[in-house]
Amino acid sequence: MQHVRDCGAQLFIISRKGGTLLAINDFIYRSNLKRFGPLGDKVYWECIHNRSKKCRSRLKTIGDDLYVTNDVHNHAGDRQRIELARRSGMLIYKKFSAIGILTH
Repeated sequence: MQHVRDCGAQLFIISRKGGTLLAINDFIYRSNLKRFGPLGDKVYWECIHNRSKKCRSRLKTIGDDLYVTNDVHNHAGDRQRIELARRSGMLIYKKFSAIGILTH
């Protein structure tokens, strides 16, 4: 498992339905933002193509630390969707610890 300490601000996309998506390395991840752990700072993320293409790529964040539990995707990246979100003004840079308070 790859571990990155205190990642700093990350790129988040506000979806059409108002959800928060995480964009890393041209791939997009979703989470229900339900927090786990004794401090309530653990969030699990899955690739947005988990259901449609059975992609098993996963991330976990604990506070501002990122843990890559599986970085293998079975599809091309989502660069076009990320760029569309950028042009639409739907991108936000925040630290992981601040994602519960995202507004748009």
